[in-house]
Amino acid sequence: MDKRQAELSLGLSSEGRGIAVIGESGSGKTTTVQRILRRMDLPHTESGELRWISIRVPTPATQKDLARGILQALSFPILRDTTASRMWELVHHHLRLRKCWLIHLDEGQELGGRGSETEKAAVINALKSLMQIPDWPVNLIVSGTLELNDLLMQDPQLSRRFFVVRFLPVTEFDACDEVRGLTAGYAGLADLPLAPDLADVEFVPRLIHAGREQFGIVVELIIGAITRALGDGKAAVGLKDFARFYAERSGDVSARNPFLVPDFRSIPTGRAPLDPEPPTPPKGGRRKPRGRR
Repeated sequence: MDKRQAELSLGLSSEGRGIAVIGESGSGKTTTVQRILRRMDLPHTESGELRWISIRVPTPATQKDLARGILQALSFPILRDTTASRMWELVHHHLRLRKCWLIHLDEGQELGGRGSETEKAAVINALKSLMQIPDWPVNLIVSGTLELNDLLMQDPQLSRRFFVVRFLPVTEFDACDEVRGLTAGYAGLADLPLAPDLADVEFVPRLIHAGREQFGIVVELIIGAITRALGDGKAAVGLKDFARFYAERSGDVSARNPFLVPDFRSIPTGRAPLDPEPPTPPKGGRRKPRGRR
């Protein structure tokens, strides 16, 4: 990003590059990217300029829907019957006009789409075209789940332009001290001490397990518990505050609350369980439907 800003100040341009931010849902990748982008807001930006834009990839991610999303972020209205080729001409023109040199695409795994292979190839070509706009190549930040990596690997010309940043899981084996310090730090910002039960050796493993080993969810649980304690007028934030917020967030009963049960590691805290298996048909097989008489 600093390199691109230096090129702009010198009137230079080179091929655009990309950063792929890959992690599981709840890892904190989108929040991290948004915070970095906000720090890039320049006070001397002229009126009408947009240094960067951020959009959520539409579903399904056709080339027309992606172009429409970018144009909307650039505050340019688009007619419904505009062709895809014309829409991308407008995208390139208005990116240059608004001096927008960086696009953040969130939920980037949707770029793979659910359409035909032809449509997928068209979306990939559209991304490459953004980084090859004459006199105004655009840089991309694409954040998404693990499927995003598979999408990049489908096209060597696209993958060579991307640097991959991975948000790895936070585990009790390598992040206990960091998570404990994070908890104390957030509580300190709220001027709220930690209750003695949070000094228990199992508190941080419980917190990490409840957060599905994803940094973003762990932070959400910490802030939620502190907010709950402040709202209740507590003198300190304790284990019960984490248990109450987890129950409110997940809807789980106390028997499945990682902050309350002894064998917390046996509790599934991931995505919603799959649909139950269909009932076993009665002995003798399924009964054939009767035909009309």
